[in-house]
Amino acid sequence: MAGTRRGRGRLGALVALGLLGVVLAVAMWRTSTVGPARELRRDLAARASARFARPAQVEPPEPGTFGERAVAPWDALAALEASSADVELCRAVREGEQAFEELSPSCRRELEAAAGPLAALLAATHAAEAGPPAGLGTLDSPTPAGRPRGWSTLPYAGKLGALRMRQLLSRGETTQAVQVCVDLQALARDASWGAALAGRLPALVVEEVAFRPCAAALDAAPTSVKRSAAGALARVEQGTPALAAVMGEYALGARTQAFAPYLGQLEGLPPQVATWARENAPAGRTDWRFTLALGDAWHRIDARLDEAVEAAALPMPERAARLDVIAAGDRPWVNRRAAFAFPQLGRAARSDARARAQLHLLRAAVAADLARAEGGRWPSAAELGAALGGGEATLIEPHGDVATLVDPTVPRGELALSVRADGPAVRSEGPPPAGR
Repeated sequence: MAGTRRGRGRLGALVALGLLGVVLAVAMWRTSTVGPARELRRDLAARASARFARPAQVEPPEPGTFGERAVAPWDALAALEASSADVELCRAVREGEQAFEELSPSCRRELEAAAGPLAALLAATHAAEAGPPAGLGTLDSPTPAGRPRGWSTLPYAGKLGALRMRQLLSRGETTQAVQVCVDLQALARDASWGAALAGRLPALVVEEVAFRPCAAALDAAPTSVKRSAAGALARVEQGTPALAAVMGEYALGARTQAFAPYLGQLEGLPPQVATWARENAPAGRTDWRFTLALGDAWHRIDARLDEAVEAAALPMPERAARLDVIAAGDRPWVNRRAAFAFPQLGRAARSDARARAQLHLLRAAVAADLARAEGGRWPSAAELGAALGGGEATLIEPHGDVATLVDPTVPRGELALSVRADGPAVRSEGPPPAGR
């Protein structure tokens, strides 16, 4: 009996030691920075050599990247923005609530002064590749040093483009107005590559301010111009990065900002990342408690960022709901270093979904109008979906020479266009997002 008890005691001790070993192994893995650091270095190297190829809305595309071609007009528009006298740039005229002839003298002066750089910025979207202007990319340092470029210039350019469409329509220059419409949609597309949420969020404002004047321009265009615009808008939609890709870029930037100072050797890092790491490296010696807390924080924050990227690929509205939960996050009382403040990811997802729906509804309006002109009748919802190559179903309600297209799934109010036999015109839409 005594031997049996001793045997059981030894077995129990061995089991306890085994469990302790497992616990220690898990703890070491959860606090080791070796794996996360290796992955971050790998992702930084991949991002440093990344190219942002996407379909261009023009054939053939022009050489270069959007960012390279956009630098000079961006800076010129930024200078005009700094002295702008009307932050809303005559919103009522942009929205079609007032005739273009009622444009205020200050808005007219800004529109005239911006004509050259605005045209050049829109032409930059004809480039073969996307990619942000220097200083605006996820891993860029502020550029130029004296007066760094900022993303507020993008919504400013969008409002100027909307006014430009109204100006062209008032002159009867519908073909040129449609070209501005397509290029504004492409401007939002290209700003969404390589800049994470910092670029995607102002791009959504461009989509919003362009929606009504775009619908008016497409409404006034002849059938041949509509047909060309249909293909161009399809390529813009195809070339706009998915929200999961934007969120992946955001996650890389967040990880870099939080943990690049702890990567150790700086060789092989992108220059701006190496500079950031050097300037923010921990001062003095660090002890084992710091090392354990850092490793735990790195694993926890990486996991939350991975969850956000995965959630961004879910269908709406689950996508926004899940991102709301992730952004709210937890409060790590034991290890305060693991705290990480997310932006309002759910709100960003809803705004992103609305912008994509606006572009898709413009495409649907043109497709319905072309089907009516070529087939003598309005298409069914199924036929319209097939013409658009899939995507969310758009409701269509024919009424003689007018059909109403509705997307009831859009966050913050449904979108609807009334399409006449000669083209689409905006009938109604939900309230615009804050900051328009």
